[in-house]
Amino acid sequence: MNNRNAASRPASASRRALSLLALLALSGSALAGCGSRDDDGGGDATASSSASPSASATPTVGATPAPATSPAGTGGAAATGPALCTADMLSGTVEDIPGGASAGGVARALVLTNASGGGACTMMGYPGVSYLDAAGQQVGAAAGRLDDVAATPVTLEPGQSAAAELRETVAQKYGECQVQDTASLLVYPPEDTTSLTVAYPSTGCLNGDIELLQVGALQAR
Repeated sequence: MNNRNAASRPASASRRALSLLALLALSGSALAGCGSRDDDGGGDATASSSASPSASATPTVGATPAPATSPAGTGGAAATGPALCTADMLSGTVEDIPGGASAGGVARALVLTNASGGGACTMMGYPGVSYLDAAGQQVGAAAGRLDDVAATPVTLEPGQSAAAELRETVAQKYGECQVQDTASLLVYPPEDTTSLTVAYPSTGCLNGDIELLQVGALQAR
């Protein structure tokens, strides 16, 4: 009897050891499965949480930053310089030149003044000049050009003037001249398509091929 009990004890211990090993194996598998599920869930959560910052930090494709506002006081007239002197900005007179008279005619000065009061203006070159009768109709040919002085830019502040030499031949010098009294001059400033009228009584020729007037380039006074 004692021998059988002694023999059965190692067998029982072996069975218990095997059972324990089997239980541990099952427990390990269960733990591994739980870990796998936790890892999957954690991976989804990580991907979900990382997607939002990435999307918000990414700028919209093609977006252009708003241009900076230009500072006040730049550009415009200040950047381009004084405006062109136009007829509506100017007043005109004809002045005698000491020693300007001769047997065949007379030399005077056509003076244009910045009368606008609105700022400086600039011009360069030859004014267009012709006679007008009392009714404001052109008489004879327009003035030719004198090349005695070179054309240079002239800037006129309000009240400042520029002058061009104006030569006038005596109408009676031409036997074929159809004499006509004149009352004024029609003057086009350089590069302007509008005109001003300058009082200047004289005598012209109706003949369109007789040039009684010649004008030089405007010069600062």
